[in-house]
Amino acid sequence: MTEILFVGHVSIDKIKNIHGEVVQPGGAALYAAMGAKTICKDIAIFSAIGEDYKFREVFDFEYPIIKRVKGESTKFFIVYDKDWNPKYKKVVIGAGAKITTKELIKVIRGNIKAIHIAPMNPPKVEKMIREIKKQYPNIIISLNSSIHYLNKSINRNSILNAANLSDIFILNEKELRALIGMDVVSEALRKIKSKIIVLTLGEIGTIINSEKGIEFIPAMTAITKNLLVDVTGAGDTWAGSFLASYIKYKDWRKAVGYASFISAIKCTGWNFEKIKNLRFNNIEEAYEFIIALKEKGRQLRLTDITDK
Repeated sequence: MTEILFVGHVSIDKIKNIHGEVVQPGGAALYAAMGAKTICKDIAIFSAIGEDYKFREVFDFEYPIIKRVKGESTKFFIVYDKDWNPKYKKVVIGAGAKITTKELIKVIRGNIKAIHIAPMNPPKVEKMIREIKKQYPNIIISLNSSIHYLNKSINRNSILNAANLSDIFILNEKELRALIGMDVVSEALRKIKSKIIVLTLGEIGTIINSEKGIEFIPAMTAITKNLLVDVTGAGDTWAGSFLASYIKYKDWRKAVGYASFISAIKCTGWNFEKIKNLRFNNIEEAYEFIIALKEKGRQLRLTDITDK
């Protein structure tokens, strides 16, 4: 039984940072699905890859629908400075352009509880969400934003329309300002009509804006201090683990805390190597995992736990 379907890019990433340079599997949909898989086993993913894709072992999901098309896979070459600010040196959408609304509707199963749309071409995203809402009005739609798609007014309008149709809209403070064009967060949030807005504020925490009002949840940042290896896909991993834990427990605080923890662990290794085999039956097990980081009164490194 598939509970959550993740839709979006799977890519070949070339990453360069202070720790070196690697070529690895990536893509927003894949990172989000990997995050969700740590607490929900019934995960599906819909994406497209090219003839050059060599990481097919990563599609270890209950229901992977991965189109193999002629030509290149989606590719990103990202260089990070010493403060982890990214610069995209090269972007090739490639096979990602073959992810279509028509095929998405065909793969949706009646027992799916939620669909997460990872960052893609905004007009396509808007079309997808409109069609899902039309044919499957009871499915929860989660939408994640990306600053790289907000440089054109047509894209901003499409993302805003898509957000207003979505049940859950996840974005950060920089994306909110780019999307709405306002510096005051509270005023900018009022411009978005999504049922639930999840605004991540980095090291500060997360704001949840829903019909119940605005709630602030502090971040969990100490566990990654001086342990960062690769931050690529951190936000996508956060979004996926947040959605999965929220669908399972309907508790904002638990979902935000869990997402912060999983995203933090992800960043202690390249791509998603630190979370690909990580599984929790429930959030309480994750709490025990966190407590184990202070085993016998001494502070353990995350690698002491995740490498076991």
